[in-house]
Amino acid sequence: MIRGRAGPGRPRDPAKDDAILSAARESFLEKGFHASTIEDIAARAGVSKVTLYNRFGDKEALFEEVVRVEMGRMNALFEPSLDGPMPLADRLTAIGTALLDMLFEPDHVRFDRLISGEIAQSPKLARRFFEVAPGKCRSALAAIIDEAAAEGIVAVDDAELAAEDLTALWKGFCDFQLKLGLIERPPHAAIVARAARGTAVFLRAYAPGNSKEG
Repeated sequence: MIRGRAGPGRPRDPAKDDAILSAARESFLEKGFHASTIEDIAARAGVSKVTLYNRFGDKEALFEEVVRVEMGRMNALFEPSLDGPMPLADRLTAIGTALLDMLFEPDHVRFDRLISGEIAQSPKLARRFFEVAPGKCRSALAAIIDEAAAEGIVAVDDAELAAEDLTALWKGFCDFQLKLGLIERPPHAAIVARAARGTAVFLRAYAPGNSKEG
């Protein structure tokens, strides 16, 4: 949620928002959250500090918006297809592929290394990050699983836990290996195959009639 507002009678310039967000992302990746300053971000974006504060409020809100923009490409995948219903396996595989594509990007891996430890020192910021990124993804995935359960396609006792199971099947240990520099980013075909395999295992495990203990 972008904060602040344009002055009376002056329409907001989206290009300035884009420049600020791009500068903030660049600074966070280069320096980390704590070492990044509003002054530096404003200078990179070619705007004044006042403009930045008016539009985004503070550095935490700016960080939150950067994360929200990064997640934006995922949001459309959680919406029903305009071309009609998609088979659950295909829809989940598409979501898993997009999620892994994002998580395995070199910039995201670098972001993970630089930022995760820093935001853990601030419970408020960590909570905001979780709600806008992993938490939102889990909730959206759980809603799709709940919908499939209502149609009798899967049988789940807790949709959020099932979403966590599915995400773990997609990722495996690949994100840890990437973060540690043990492997290179997998090619896209391997990412699609990983997402499809995880989805297939998930659907077998949660097929109606299978008994699961909580």
